[in-house]
Amino acid sequence: MSKIKQFDFGVPDTSWDNKARFGLVHIILFLSIGWVSAQTPDLSPTGSGVLTSQDSVRFIDGDRLPLVTQEMYNIKYDSAFVGDKLRKRDQLITVFGYYRLFVYGRNMTDAYPNLEPFERAYDVGDAYREPMLSLNVVARPNGRSSFGTELFVFAPYNGSGFENNTFSTNLGINFYGNFRTSNGTFGVRAGGIHWYNLSPFTIGVFQILDRFSIFDRTPWEGVNNTLKYNSYFQTGATSPGDLRWNNQAFQGLILNGAKLPGDLDFDLFWGKTQLNGGLAGGLVNDPNLSIPPTLDAGSVPTYIGFAGVSRNLPSVIRGGKLSKAFNAGKQVVAYNTIHSRTALDSINKDAIQYAVHTLSLNLSVLNGVKIKGELGGGNFESPNYGKKWGEALMMRFFVPKKYTFLETDFQIYQISKNFFNQNGEIATNSNPDILAEAGLLLGANGAGGQLALVNQLVHNRRGLNINTGYEIGPAKFIAGWGISEEIDPVATSLSYVHRINGLALSRIYNPFPANATGPTVFDPYGRKFSFFRGASEVVQTTDLDAANAETLNRKYFQAVDLQAKVKLQAFNKELFLFYLGSFGSVKTEASLIPSLSDQSYLFVQYHEMDIYYEILPRFILTTYIGLEYAKGGAFTDWDAETQLPRDQVGQAYGVGFDWTITENAGLYVRQRWMKFNDRSFGLDNYEGHETTIELKVFF
Repeated sequence: MSKIKQFDFGVPDTSWDNKARFGLVHIILFLSIGWVSAQTPDLSPTGSGVLTSQDSVRFIDGDRLPLVTQEMYNIKYDSAFVGDKLRKRDQLITVFGYYRLFVYGRNMTDAYPNLEPFERAYDVGDAYREPMLSLNVVARPNGRSSFGTELFVFAPYNGSGFENNTFSTNLGINFYGNFRTSNGTFGVRAGGIHWYNLSPFTIGVFQILDRFSIFDRTPWEGVNNTLKYNSYFQTGATSPGDLRWNNQAFQGLILNGAKLPGDLDFDLFWGKTQLNGGLAGGLVNDPNLSIPPTLDAGSVPTYIGFAGVSRNLPSVIRGGKLSKAFNAGKQVVAYNTIHSRTALDSINKDAIQYAVHTLSLNLSVLNGVKIKGELGGGNFESPNYGKKWGEALMMRFFVPKKYTFLETDFQIYQISKNFFNQNGEIATNSNPDILAEAGLLLGANGAGGQLALVNQLVHNRRGLNINTGYEIGPAKFIAGWGISEEIDPVATSLSYVHRINGLALSRIYNPFPANATGPTVFDPYGRKFSFFRGASEVVQTTDLDAANAETLNRKYFQAVDLQAKVKLQAFNKELFLFYLGSFGSVKTEASLIPSLSDQSYLFVQYHEMDIYYEILPRFILTTYIGLEYAKGGAFTDWDAETQLPRDQVGQAYGVGFDWTITENAGLYVRQRWMKFNDRSFGLDNYEGHETTIELKVFF
């Protein structure tokens, strides 16, 4: 499962009784006064190997039962989908995978001008490189090694014959070896794409759980009936399905050793990640330069055109980890390092390069208090940017309620503007000087001073995040609060995510079009850009020094994330209600609460409500309501005609159903109506609807 899990609140009483009514009253109070709750990372150390299983949670008829996820070819699946295939060690060849038919249709009744004539489109596929058929073939020549490949099959059904059909290896051919000796266990991975994590600040991704709506299914989800909603209610995670996306894509060689003398473990790697592979570019301001000539959804991107010839240059990333366990594995300390070099010419004379060195900690102290942290530094260097070092410091303290009345998570951090790493969980696109050199990485969800979720780290910031929570009857209350400030006043632009209709926009404006030089930029003002399953917007600030266009003021960031979850029994059927509220602002002075004031650059708020009800056995009705408000302040760009800053309202309404046909097959239908209006910028408006139909079969 994900590397973060929520507090274990136990199994709720789902009967409709006085406690249920009492819980609903608390939800109303919660939405009114802002009581909050928390997420707790799983602090147990992780390992790697050819074939592993991890314990998680499965919910069957409301009971918590062990859920085992199996890993092979670096893909983790719920064992219910693959049965005993991966557990049988004597098999020489194992075949498993899934079939996914995704039918997509849209009708934008009020579209941006440059979408013509593709306001209406019907296709197969979701505009990403997601296979229609994923066929995993794994061979075990002996008990110590294996190799495998994933066959990628895609047929768009667009009436053009067979030339657009795709049949290839999705991630190449990978080799795995695992060798046990009296001095330890050693492993090797080589070949195609591997999904890899080293540590949060080196090779890793930001682990987000229940701070997003789950109305829209992800391509890698499994067939799960109410398991998905039970799991989300209980732990914040959903059914595992394909868990590669919790890790970074890496191509090259990985060596590891575990259970060495002295309780030492190590990792060593050499190869490429996205930046080294050429998937980087600039953030183009003219939308007509980055939008492909055809915007029909369902086309499978090849990624060949990104960054031009840079994909063929001698670029590489290397690094490793040395960890030491104490007290039977309850305390773990690790040294982590990476060095990335992206060549700018074929002889490797000029390059963009950066290095990171950190010490990570997982400790248990004081009878229940847990500490997780990473302390270190890094540098960035390019032909036009001299090598400069910067610190990256983060500590989290998880305190049980016997000390603080409520279980509480405290996080403090300070990250320099010169700390740069596009492979870790820290967003490092705030320094305009570095961004001008490195470009915006394909898939990045922000540029400049980003409005981030609580616990989502951005460089050139120091700050504090606090999470805490409680439950009453069948209801849980989950949220967090955070404040931060720029260390150096450098950000001349801000960015925020369009959460309510961002996924729908990214299906229209494919973030991975062929022959692009950077992320897809769209809208009549060239302010929005798409990333994988989302869209962001850039805000230009105006309080600049007229002589050098540098910012005059330090920026202060505030964030609050609220959530309420309830599980009930209505007419002997499961009913789930989930609310999400997120608030963020940027100001010229420190403030405890996000708000819009005379000192605000930007204030953004999101409200989402999901309702899931099992009206028939294995048939779940799904509904969704989303509202988004974004308002600019006095020191942001204004419309020339109205002389007013941003004043945006986004709306979404959705309905659909999940039908679990069999244990390993499901049909999922979603209908979304969307509307967006900027009351200050007259051209920034759209309205329409989309329909998706997904058939998912595991075998």
